Amino acid sequence: MTTVEKGYAVTMYDGEDANGVAGIVGMLLGQNLENFPSRVKFARRISRPVSIYSTDTETACTIIFGSDEAVVYNDIVGKPAVTVMATVDQILDVSQLPMKAGGLLPVGFFTGRGMSVLGEILKHKLVVKGLLTHTVTALRTIALVSVVDA
Repeated sequence: MTTVEKGYAVTMYDGEDANGVAGIVGMLLGQNLENFPSRVKFARRISRPVSIYSTDTETACTIIFGSDEAVVYNDIVGKPAVTVMATVDQILDVSQLPMKAGGLLPVGFFTGRGMSVLGEILKHKLVVKGLLTHTVTALRTIALVSVVDA
């Protein structure tokens, strides 16, 4: 568990039994919220679950953001508003995209890496279910896992 600004924690629901995707996502969230405490307010604004499914390892995790913590679960839990289906490498590429204004200004998509990610989305090799219906949730999630200071 990582605790950041004003007691905001990232908790691995399955603890040491967390799968690889949950481990990566939990680590990214915890480190980023610790390194960039201003992002906590964006985490608190995500009211719907978000899931990430690794197509190469066939494992998934779900993040449920609350007012005091984010909980990362193994597998798909509940009815996520946004589901990202990607390889681990694609997930790590997305984590390298700089985002401004809590994700509302997706400047990272206008970089070489960002164009590559967009290309993967257009070719349906990286799928973001809910991108059009829950755009803000999708963009804020990208901003929260981004290791880049924008």
